[in-house]
Amino acid sequence: MKIDKTLIGIRIKLKRKEHGLSQEELAEKIGFSKNHLSGIECGKNTPTLPFLFAICNALGETLDYYALGHSTDTTDKIDALIRGLPENHQTIMLNIIECYISSISSND
Repeated sequence: MKIDKTLIGIRIKLKRKEHGLSQEELAEKIGFSKNHLSGIECGKNTPTLPFLFAICNALGETLDYYALGHSTDTTDKIDALIRGLPENHQTIMLNIIECYISSISSND
């Protein structure tokens, strides 16, 4: 199985944009430099495991998603349910999920 660093970068960039984050904002959030993130997003650099773990924590999804493009069945079901909602309800669900994640993160 071959891991394509260009595709990893594309998946990271797409998720970053879905979250409405600039490269600077995401880099700060994950504790890596903007230049490092940029190099990975454009496929010049291969991400390390610590980098990918930080991306998973910041943007969601699994290592499989970023490395291989696979989502889990649960992720796909959640995505389908939320996409089926009107846009204003999607925003509400996003806020609920972010609050939930913040709550469980602060309890760890």
